[in-house]
Amino acid sequence: MYRIPESVQKVLALFIDKCNKELPGLLEGMYLHGSIAIDAYLEGQSDIDFVAVTSRKLTNDDAAILKSIHLNLAETCKKPQLDGIYVQSSNLAAEGYFYNEGTFGKAVHDIPVTWWLLKNKGVTIFGPAASELPLDVTTEDLTTYVRKNMNDYWATRTSAMEQKKEQLMTYPIEHIETEMEWTVLGLLRQFYTLRKQDIISKLAAGEYGLRELEPKWHGLIQEAINIWQGNPERNFTKNEERVHATIEFAKELIRSCSSNETTKSQVKLEAYQPEHLEELIEYKLTESQLEFTSHPIEALLACETDKGRRPIVIIENGQPAGFFVLYQGEELTKYTDNPNAILLRAYSVALPFQGKGIARRSLELLPGFVLKNFPRVDEVVLAVNLRNEAAQRVYLRAGFKDSGRRVMGRMGEQYVYRLKVEGE
Repeated sequence: MYRIPESVQKVLALFIDKCNKELPGLLEGMYLHGSIAIDAYLEGQSDIDFVAVTSRKLTNDDAAILKSIHLNLAETCKKPQLDGIYVQSSNLAAEGYFYNEGTFGKAVHDIPVTWWLLKNKGVTIFGPAASELPLDVTTEDLTTYVRKNMNDYWATRTSAMEQKKEQLMTYPIEHIETEMEWTVLGLLRQFYTLRKQDIISKLAAGEYGLRELEPKWHGLIQEAINIWQGNPERNFTKNEERVHATIEFAKELIRSCSSNETTKSQVKLEAYQPEHLEELIEYKLTESQLEFTSHPIEALLACETDKGRRPIVIIENGQPAGFFVLYQGEELTKYTDNPNAILLRAYSVALPFQGKGIARRSLELLPGFVLKNFPRVDEVVLAVNLRNEAAQRVYLRAGFKDSGRRVMGRMGEQYVYRLKVEGE
């Protein structure tokens, strides 16, 4: 809990203790996302954004008890407040309960921002690591949602601002500054996500805007940052200037994000070359992933002594993002009776590139790559551990089918999947 402020730890400890006493066995996991996950927590301002994983579907009695716990805790601890959702361990996307600013109700939790942030940056209080939760969310899901949000919520909001521009100029300066800060820094967070496939704080987004956008917007961005930080320094002297600049900035940023080019990712497959070695040495995987697959360097050493192994690198925008081996040799008969098959092994995507849809895209490219480089091959087979459910979902979504065959691997029993390779 090294990233968690003491005030947050106290509230969490009280909440978890009350839940365990009044609803023993209900909580299986507790996770934080939001400001704490992106190192943007502000003492006295930020809420505690949580996801609680429950062992069962909440009953009406469960919900009533949880509501009471939240309301009592809100009275005991005015700041920070809990703000979060309850999901079932068996189905994280199912309808569940939420608590937000005194309201306890039901909703379907289908916002990719929450799930992406939880999977990629979530803080685990207890339970399985956040990165290991069965979340089927990719960075493509995140950017699709953000672009829709830009074209729906933000475009509508900006249009409304423009229509009542004359009225806005008569509002108190505090109201206008609040609107400026919310719009400028909010849009810059969206802009950053579409550019970098990541989520950052308002302050970091403002600093990014100062680095990346034209100087004509720097005064507006800096003033929005000053407002957010409580800094009294201002660059504008008139409300008319503030309102006009905010509207024009919003319109331009929304236009710039309307094209798919903003998040276009180029993924391709290449045969391993010596120039890839340096980056593959630095290749990062989690300990749990290394249970089920080999590190690329280990796989490369095996390739040196076995000419039936062909190392392949997954390239994303010019950088090695993933790795696998294609194998043809005596061991193949363990996985298939098809003499024209090829075995996919040691497959992985490096940690910094996970969640960006690279696995899906690389597997989409695999049949064409095989056809071009192994013209006699008509099938790709692979073995995946029965416990590696995350990998199973990736392969099945890519079109692999369970062959019905089972083999023993170094970490236990494995399914054998197969994918037909067909020419044009």
